[in-house]
Amino acid sequence: MIKGGKSLRARIFEARTAYLFLLPLMGLLVIFNYYPPISGLYRSLFNWDAAFKSEFIGFDNFRELFKDQYFIHSIPTMFKIMIPKLLINIVVPLIAAEMIFCVKSAAARYAYRVAILLPIVAPGVVGLLVWKFMYDPINGPITALARLFGILDQGEIVSWLGDPKIVIPSIIFLGFPWVGGTSVLIYMSGLMNISSEMIESSRLDSANIMQRIFKIDIPMILGQIKYFLVFGIIGGLQDYGIQIILTRGGPGYATYVPGYYMYLQAFNNGRMGYASAIGTIMFFVILSLTIVNYRFFNTENDI
Repeated sequence: MIKGGKSLRARIFEARTAYLFLLPLMGLLVIFNYYPPISGLYRSLFNWDAAFKSEFIGFDNFRELFKDQYFIHSIPTMFKIMIPKLLINIVVPLIAAEMIFCVKSAAARYAYRVAILLPIVAPGVVGLLVWKFMYDPINGPITALARLFGILDQGEIVSWLGDPKIVIPSIIFLGFPWVGGTSVLIYMSGLMNISSEMIESSRLDSANIMQRIFKIDIPMILGQIKYFLVFGIIGGLQDYGIQIILTRGGPGYATYVPGYYMYLQAFNNGRMGYASAIGTIMFFVILSLTIVNYRFFNTENDI
């Protein structure tokens, strides 16, 4: 018996029991989280079709991919959509969180947090379908508001999702006013963790709200900002739900993004190996950007 503690045998038994309980979790993690991407990396080297017939072709999929004009065209389109939405999803919830943080009444703060959280009850697909109705060129609310404020003449029709010149701005405008969900609450948690002494000292130094935000609040919540930056980049590179539900990549190829092109190659054209090559390229791009982000935006206040 070890003095003041458990025996060595008891400790070994507890450790074995803990590992035993972790085995199912690790097994499921390997099967559903690690095997699919590793399989995709492997299958990208094959001419693998929907009938699961495969032929090793080395890097031919990648050679074809970098000559594929549809794929090359989809890359700048992805960044045109991703960068504005990334900035919006970082900045706008922060502004909303700061406004709520400045409210003196605790009850009012709670009410605002609940009101902001309510929209996430509806599935994301439902939200996209609502916006599809709102962008209806004839009877949609967006068209009605444009006519009301004189942007459009009465009877004038604009295909918000069918005009190559305005389809990307229309996609970026989706989700206005961009404050629903958990983003505001995550920012709020960071702001509420700032010590009251620090806030009070800024008041004693006659700092105004903008000075407090830029000199105290933002430095103290850099961890949250980095979180939204990393996951915003990952989500922006992977997302193609809007293309599937609203635009079908159109008009023409105006809203093609790599993720949507990968989906088409896999499930419309049956070229699983070629789609795996697209997925492999996206994986390395996401990995590289994430490493760069952690290297140059590293903070000690990560959430």
